[in-house]
Amino acid sequence: MKAQTKETQDLMTPTTALQELKDGNQRFIEKKQLNRDLLQQVSETSTGQFPFATVLSCIDSRVSSELILTKELEIFLAYESLEILSMKTF
Repeated sequence: MKAQTKETQDLMTPTTALQELKDGNQRFIEKKQLNRDLLQQVSETSTGQFPFATVLSCIDSRVSSELILTKELEIFLAYESLEILSMKTF
């Protein structure tokens, strides 16, 4: 699997981004893994990263978001330790 690029990021819409996350979660549920070379992806992203989504997660989550969404380098993860956002924010 190749790293996310500016070109592939530009093709993403909110609908396709959400579907990517849902598909990744379904892979996790079904215990299916993507065939990826993380060292190659790290090398490919050494000059820039182009995540297609931001995930806000609790710092003490039992399972990391990148695992349950099967998106290690394609998403930006933000962790918080206190309840700083409420549903009224959205």
